[in-house]
Amino acid sequence: MKKQLALLAAIGTFASAFAMPAAAEFPDKPIRVIVPWGAGGDSDLTTRVWADAVEKILGVPVAVVNKAGGTGVIGTTEVVNAKPDGYTLLNVGLSNVQVTPNFSDVSYDFDSFTPVVKLSAVPLGILVAKNSPYGSFEEFMQGAKDKRLTQGSWGAASSGTILASIAARQAGYTVDYVHANTTAESMVSLIGGHIDSAVSFPPAFDPHLKSGSARLLVVNKKSDQYPGVPSFADFGIKGDFEGWSGIFAPKEVPQEVVDKLVEASAQAMQDPEVVKAFENIGAKVDFRHGDEWVADMRATYGIMAEAAAEMRK
Repeated sequence: MKKQLALLAAIGTFASAFAMPAAAEFPDKPIRVIVPWGAGGDSDLTTRVWADAVEKILGVPVAVVNKAGGTGVIGTTEVVNAKPDGYTLLNVGLSNVQVTPNFSDVSYDFDSFTPVVKLSAVPLGILVAKNSPYGSFEEFMQGAKDKRLTQGSWGAASSGTILASIAARQAGYTVDYVHANTTAESMVSLIGGHIDSAVSFPPAFDPHLKSGSARLLVVNKKSDQYPGVPSFADFGIKGDFEGWSGIFAPKEVPQEVVDKLVEASAQAMQDPEVVKAFENIGAKVDFRHGDEWVADMRATYGIMAEAAAEMRK
């Protein structure tokens, strides 16, 4: 009798196990990606290209949501506090996860997130309008030493302002920054004659270069993309002035979710149409993930911490 009861109990446990609903495989519903900037900038454009590509691979909609404000803090903070299930992601870059936590009083730092993938890299440049009296970076630097010039950027703690300030300090000039919501808006102010110069990235300034309404005075590194344009290093300015775009998740998102997103992203970033789309907006595909990438980001985070400490002296 006891054996019969034990057998029935075992059968009951076995049946109950199969009666429990199976955990859904990620993803089984739409994913939101918060871009903490306005529409039209390099962060927004690169994220939209990625989202369009990976949603075809993942089989669920991947919606890009712009949550601008507070130099990226508003949208970034929303993702910090989101449920770590992979359905709320964040577009990240130099500004919101490496510069802002060091230069501003915010509720998060680099360790508040789970890094997923890096998508692209973009070189920083300084530009003037086509009718500017400054025909070269030498003339611009001298002009900024002779009198205070204005320079468009997109927030006091944005990567543009911080990197441009580091370059200006090394070169011995100062500018008054005029902050827009996005790099695209800043370029519109430049072309409209409202500011003397602008610091920006290719997705925002390339259309104005192609139309002839702006001139690129200096860029992070020399390249065939901008023939004849000198680099910061040509003027003795040391450092890597590069922006980037990537995807982070909230801290403690399951590793299997990260792996699924990395796998889909790796496939998407090899798509020739995606590569071409990045080229068209002035960004270079720089797909990275894993420990080495995270270590590099931590190193840059440390450099920004040192720069912030120096500026507070």
